[in-house]
Amino acid sequence: NTKARRMLVNTQTNIITKKVLNDITGELEITDFTQVKTSKQIKGGFRMTYKSYDTALLEVVKSGLDLEIAISIRDMFTYANREVFLSPTEISKNTKVAKSKIQTVITRMTDSGLIMKVSRGVFRLNPFMFIPFRADGSELQKEWKSIEERLKKPEPN
Repeated sequence: NTKARRMLVNTQTNIITKKVLNDITGELEITDFTQVKTSKQIKGGFRMTYKSYDTALLEVVKSGLDLEIAISIRDMFTYANREVFLSPTEISKNTKVAKSKIQTVITRMTDSGLIMKVSRGVFRLNPFMFIPFRADGSELQKEWKSIEERLKKPEPN
């Protein structure tokens, strides 16, 4: 939904005063430095989906029931709930759907890139495909990249 997308750009300028050693005289001198910080934030008030979300969802959904399960899992992720413990047993109890069916949908969502497993049973929603209502998209995307890098690193022997 690109029409509703708004980006807040914030620029902050600070003057920092520090004592610096003058290489020529060898004395400490007081010097001012200008620090400029620019941050971009995708502002919510809506949830945002990308075209890749639709493509990934088509890989996951093989029936109406799959769609219901995928949407209920997706909706567990909110601006405040970035990482979710997905227990097929608990989801099965709440939805009255077989645990094996829930596990199949979770596996397909992971394989399609909709969600990422960050630790045993704990998942994140891909912010390059879907940004929950009121979430800071750019922050979620930075975190996602950081987690991807951490998970790619081989474990030391």
